[in-house]
Amino acid sequence: MDMKLITIQELSELLKVKPKTLYQWAELRQIPFLKLNGALRFDLDDIESWIASCKKGNGSGYNQITKTVTSSPTKGGN
Repeated sequence: MDMKLITIQELSELLKVKPKTLYQWAELRQIPFLKLNGALRFDLDDIESWIASCKKGNGSGYNQITKTVTSSPTKGGN
C-alpha cells in the first residue's frame, strides 16, 4: 500500500483553512482521516478524492460542512 500521509498543518496550508477547522471536520467525520496514536493524519489520495467529490454539485460535502459549522455559533466561535 502506497500512502502519502500529511499532518494537520500541511493540510491546513494546502486547503487554506485553519487547523481548528480541520479538527472540527474530522470530529464531525466530514473529511477522511486516520488517527495514529492520537495524532490525526490525512492520506493525500483520500483528500484529493474528497475534494473532487465536493465539486459535484447538489448537496456537496462542502455545502454540508458550511451549514454544520455555521449553524452552531458555540463551535469554534469568536
